[in-house]
Amino acid sequence: MKAVFKLSNLLFVSCFTFLLVLLLLFRGSQQPLSAAEVEAYLGKIEQQSQVPGGRHDLKALRHFLENDDGLPFYTVNLYKFNEQAQYLDGRENPGTGRQAYDRFSAVMVKLLAQQFSQPIFGSDWMADNGNDWHRLVIVGYRSRRDIAEIFASDAFADAASHKWASIEKNERLLVQGLHIPALKFIPATLLLLLTFAFICLKLRAAKKPGASF
Repeated sequence: MKAVFKLSNLLFVSCFTFLLVLLLLFRGSQQPLSAAEVEAYLGKIEQQSQVPGGRHDLKALRHFLENDDGLPFYTVNLYKFNEQAQYLDGRENPGTGRQAYDRFSAVMVKLLAQQFSQPIFGSDWMADNGNDWHRLVIVGYRSRRDIAEIFASDAFADAASHKWASIEKNERLLVQGLHIPALKFIPATLLLLLTFAFICLKLRAAKKPGASF
């Protein structure tokens, strides 16, 4: 019986530690970017030599980063794709605009995962909404630091050629969600449930004669 209790304690500690680390990772630092960090990120982005690269509006990006509040936010993205991908190098058989964007998206999803940010929702079902947009994508970021990390990476600058070859036009809104639950609430909820279940099991076991922890 003692061996069973020791094993249950070990499992609880292991699961508790894992969920706590996961919660902290999804939560992020929640510290606004410092002026030095803003300059460092912008410096990296300005030095990128990839063509077309991220094609950032550096003035708008500076304003966005300098006004960081450290809080999570969402980007709501609308895309209209080129019928045929328009690469600057004039490559043969570039594929459709959608195919080019999917190549960019495959890289972007990995970069998001590295920052513990995530796609929230995506849909191609836009034809019956009285507009000419082809795709809607909502992405959740832990902070502006995370999107700065992505923009400053060579992987993003390299993959951006697929993005700009794919789209005829796009719109992006930056919002802070009021009703969309962040993924950090999943490990937080599991953490509470695990703790509650462990306490219940301990109390139940304590009522048995000869129980030992």
